[in-house]
Amino acid sequence: MKKSACIEMMFTEVPFEERFFLAKEAGFHYIEFWSWKDKDIAKIKSLCEKYDLKIASFSGDQDFSMVHQEENESYIDFVVESIKIAIFLDSKYLVLHSNALGEGGMVVNAFHEINPNEKFANMVHVLSRLAPIAEKHEITLVLEALNTHVDHVNNFLAYTKDAAALITMVNSKYIKILYDVYHMQVNEGNIIDSITRYIKSIGYIHVADVPGRNEPGTGEINYKNVMERLRQLDYDGIVGFELFPSRTSMKVAGELLAL
Repeated sequence: MKKSACIEMMFTEVPFEERFFLAKEAGFHYIEFWSWKDKDIAKIKSLCEKYDLKIASFSGDQDFSMVHQEENESYIDFVVESIKIAIFLDSKYLVLHSNALGEGGMVVNAFHEINPNEKFANMVHVLSRLAPIAEKHEITLVLEALNTHVDHVNNFLAYTKDAAALITMVNSKYIKILYDVYHMQVNEGNIIDSITRYIKSIGYIHVADVPGRNEPGTGEINYKNVMERLRQLDYDGIVGFELFPSRTSMKVAGELLAL
């Protein structure tokens, strides 16, 4: 397994550009972040080269939703632009969502007027159009279901089974699930069984404990058993620590890398 620090949430004791050094000092070889439009991409590339870090992933969508037919062209154009940025940064994964997210992760528009079946069908259509582009550039698009109880009320994609159904219908090795243990514990539980059942469709994993979204060991999830099951399943992808450290980031980082 490759372990990545989300520097939007970790090492926030210092400004964004100084977090690259701290991530390297802590022992990480991979980092990830969220949106790219608000960042100096050339500077990020330079800092990664300086500290011998790799970008594990970042958000491939932002202002548009995958569930609304009228936003299809804008959504696809944005992901294509994100793929170009991923190529420049040598990042192999882009994170996709069903709905555009605003300040604090709030869903910008739930589109209640659209039937859920129509939303699902539109996501299949959009992903099917993106698949050959992702395949051409060998960038894996990982689709993230989000919890709708605490952080992302009214987000359409909320359950692993639905994400898996989308992946199956699109049928591309470059369209996978981002399985966020925190989000799925809040929404559905049954973590180890879900990981085991859907491991072939999972391309990326996010980690945080529940409640609080802090580091493993602060909440109810038995991460020792979760990580052991991933090893048993020979998962060799990215495990991204998208969490709020309850103590200093450097102290927490050592525990994360030892998981």
